[in-house]
Amino acid sequence: MNLVKGTIYTNAKKGQVSKYVYSHFMEHLGRCVYPGVWVGEDSSIPNDRGIRLDVTQALKALELPALRWPGGCFADNYHWQDGIGPRSSRPRRFNLWWHQPETNEFGTHEFIRFCRMIGTEPYICANVGSGTVEEARSWVEYCNSSQDTELTRLRSENGSPEPFNVKFWGIGNENWGCGGSMEPAYYGHLYRNYATYMRKTSPDIKLIACGSHPRVPEWDGIFLETLNRAHHLVDYIAIHIYSARGMSDLNYSDDDYYELMGQVQIMEEHLERATALCRAYSTNAHQIGLIMDEWGTWFKEAQTETGLYQNSTMMDAVFTALSFHLFHEYIPYLYMTNIAQTINVLQSLILTEGPLSCLTPTYYVYDLFKGHKDGTVLDLSYNTATLETPGGREIPEVSISATYCEEENTIHVTAVNLHLSTSTNLDLALDLRQIASVHGRVLTSAEVRDHNTPKNPDVIKPSKLDVQQSDKSLSFALSPHSVAAISINLTD
Repeated sequence: MNLVKGTIYTNAKKGQVSKYVYSHFMEHLGRCVYPGVWVGEDSSIPNDRGIRLDVTQALKALELPALRWPGGCFADNYHWQDGIGPRSSRPRRFNLWWHQPETNEFGTHEFIRFCRMIGTEPYICANVGSGTVEEARSWVEYCNSSQDTELTRLRSENGSPEPFNVKFWGIGNENWGCGGSMEPAYYGHLYRNYATYMRKTSPDIKLIACGSHPRVPEWDGIFLETLNRAHHLVDYIAIHIYSARGMSDLNYSDDDYYELMGQVQIMEEHLERATALCRAYSTNAHQIGLIMDEWGTWFKEAQTETGLYQNSTMMDAVFTALSFHLFHEYIPYLYMTNIAQTINVLQSLILTEGPLSCLTPTYYVYDLFKGHKDGTVLDLSYNTATLETPGGREIPEVSISATYCEEENTIHVTAVNLHLSTSTNLDLALDLRQIASVHGRVLTSAEVRDHNTPKNPDVIKPSKLDVQQSDKSLSFALSPHSVAAISINLTD
């Protein structure tokens, strides 16, 4: 068993973690929306006017800050007026990218209602690839305007007299690829046009530009340069990165596991490049922030033919926790991240099978990390050995992050043991403050490939962590491939 000793510097505050780092994303893809969210009012699955209740109850407990919709690639072939009005008269459309019909039963009103049911803010991605400026602008008016116009009357006729007040608006998705195979300069000119009219319609909205992917790293710089003197129209740039491509969701080797953990460093390189550009093009009057609104594991089992469905094991949990620790280091520029996707698709939080459902290990990491939202990152030091990945990268055996919540007078610590076979004892000391009480939970399993299914939902779930404390220190043991969260309540 290894021993890790560390110190939390309670007055060395590095900045605030945006709560939006713990946001999410759902798309009209596979079984994410249908029947992951929408089962219809006549379904035998318990629902509230068509929205399934087991999913809403589980997501409400996570307190997700924002939810991105309707895509993804789907967004740039989605026409929002298809999804309003009586559902019986909504047109049935061809889902261009995911090879399935789109009934449009779940549209703007249903999405807003779902967001309110789970207590999250809506983030809408507008169609640039096959849409028009007026289509995007009118969607903003329909959602946000309180004036007496034809569109707001239509919204009222459809059951919502009050504005939805949607704050976050994306202008296109992956426009270098499925969003239109555009060049960055061309997209930059389009963006200026869309952003001008959308912001004039609702001045307080936050506008999010399509950003880069590791395969197109030059995109951000050319886009920002093309904007010339219109950088005030960009509030955030949204980059994408997926990990684990080519690996299996269940039948992975130990080398695959360590290689995936090493891919967090590739994510860091992507973040470093993008944040440097955000800094370079920001001014005192207007800061451009960064969003990573698609990320997570994408295993070889997740294909279009399977609706991008994959299983989730403790490997996904460890990868997610390690990624969140990385995100804490990129404040204040990293404002939001949205893992893909919420239900039944890629690295989902929930899997469903008919009326049954289960929470994935990734869901439980979101639950364990809730205390970090809007917390102040504290500096800390600790010793840890490193592991070498098959690709030659060095990764830590143990990763720790700590934030302070002033309102609760509590320090939230999360710790990850990456090692597949060795347990670790952690001894953490506070440099100045004293401890009143501690509470800990841990997520682990006997075998890293263990996973939950709708028919067997309780293989992996958090349990109480035994934490020993004194006035200014605490200690606990972490089993292999585990994630822990400890709340340290401080004395006055």
